Amino acid sequence: MLLNFYNFDFPCYNFSIMEIKLSFLAFFAVFFVLSCQTSYVEKIEDENSSVGQAEFEDFTQKKYSPVSLKEFSDGFNHARYIYKNSVPPYKLYDEEQIAGIAENMVFLQNPDGGWAKNLDYQRIFTLEELKALQEKNSRLKPVTYHLKTESHGSTMDNRNIFSQIRYLANVYMQIPEKRYAECAKRGILWILNAQEPNTGGFTGADVFAITFNDDVMADVLSFLNEVVQNRELYAFVDEETCARAQNAYSRGIECILKTQIKVTLDNGSKILTAWCQQHSYENYAPVWAREFEPPSICSTESKNVVKFLMKIENPSPEIQNAIISACEFFDRPEIRIHGKKIVKKTRKAEVLNGRYYDYEQVLVDEPSAPDLWARFYALDSSFDVVTGARKTISGTYPSVLKPVWCDRGCKYVEDFNSLSVERRNGYGYTTSSMERLISTDFPAWKRKNGISR
Repeated sequence: MLLNFYNFDFPCYNFSIMEIKLSFLAFFAVFFVLSCQTSYVEKIEDENSSVGQAEFEDFTQKKYSPVSLKEFSDGFNHARYIYKNSVPPYKLYDEEQIAGIAENMVFLQNPDGGWAKNLDYQRIFTLEELKALQEKNSRLKPVTYHLKTESHGSTMDNRNIFSQIRYLANVYMQIPEKRYAECAKRGILWILNAQEPNTGGFTGADVFAITFNDDVMADVLSFLNEVVQNRELYAFVDEETCARAQNAYSRGIECILKTQIKVTLDNGSKILTAWCQQHSYENYAPVWAREFEPPSICSTESKNVVKFLMKIENPSPEIQNAIISACEFFDRPEIRIHGKKIVKKTRKAEVLNGRYYDYEQVLVDEPSAPDLWARFYALDSSFDVVTGARKTISGTYPSVLKPVWCDRGCKYVEDFNSLSVERRNGYGYTTSSMERLISTDFPAWKRKNGISR
């Protein structure tokens, strides 16, 4: 009886007392060895300790549940498009190697808490390379709500900064390494300090103005609301910072409503339309950005502003009116481009403005093609579309609501195919994505909010 009791005689297992003793001894031996080791994370935080490349690789090349890199596609494309087929000559981390990608973000964070745009966080750097880049960045001037003054200065252009913070927060859920949380918190503070104090707007990288280009306003406000609402993901953010984020979010909404453009049509009637890529911090009016981005009504950027506003629960009458007006504007027949589509034609390969191209895009007739929208539509003659241009303007600005085709050098041309090859290939002058907004998203939003207009 006693022997059977100590043998643990189960159907699938038969352990003796000696085997159990040996197992416990082995367990404690392993525990003792592990407890005496110092992890990469502990060493990297210890100024008196050095971490070798081997330890760095062991830590960064482990695999975890992947965290999406979709938000970095714009920046990655800019970092890689100089190479043929956008395939870089350096090795990349897999999406599952989230520690390596997070380490890149920690080392490449600027001293002010932001990041430069168009960094390839999938690139596998050596530890020494990262330390050298960190040292180089240590001399960068801080950026607040003004434009960056150095090429590697912090900016939210190309969906930057909030994407790194969100990524680090998700990595922190799997790897509770406090450096990732601290890095993310510094990024949040950078964003809060980047809000222009008088208007509540945020600046991109092209001009000191309220920026809708690259979805700066829509994306950063979505992110701030996420910090406030998702207390599980952002549990490391203190209550005071959350309160600041909530206030910044509310002020940003007010800024969006104040910048929506009202134009006067040729018949004298006035309509509320959508938004420009950039608006003045002084009077909220549309302004010039780069030399091919004139004051205008912009479809691509406005679509994402509308989609952002549609996510707001229990929208105020002002928000409802902004959404309805923008959608009704883009549904106007004269705004749509019928029977045309963009096609790619093979051409001699060359690098244009730092990008590798072996094709050119042209707009051709195609009666069955889905409708397109121009990126830019003309303002009425009461708007100042001259001041702020970076070069002497050539060509003629179109009449109100006509498509605007503007090339480098502030040069207006007659149609898409008259633009330079470099711009036709390298910039999005048309979009078909408005159709879904108008025909699907807008009706669904009205039903959800009980709006019959």
